[in-house]
Amino acid sequence: MGLIEAILMGITFEKLQKPLVFFSMLIGLLFFTFVGLFLWYGIYEIVVSDRPEKLIPSLGVALFSSVFFGLAYVCGYMIKRCFN
Repeated sequence: MGLIEAILMGITFEKLQKPLVFFSMLIGLLFFTFVGLFLWYGIYEIVVSDRPEKLIPSLGVALFSSVFFGLAYVCGYMIKRCFN
């Protein structure tokens, strides 16, 4: 079962075993994905700025955004495990 199919089944409450876990992980998935995307916008702002040093800050922000994308992946995994 894919993530989108699991989300659609969870919203309609089909075969849902753990509704509290499902909805909290769905909120976490959305939050962590948006934070990761906003951090990539931060990388864009660093690259187009007039600062002389761009590599170190942009690598730091990329690493920090990968943490949030990893947390979003874990939330997606937990969403898929909430079904029979």
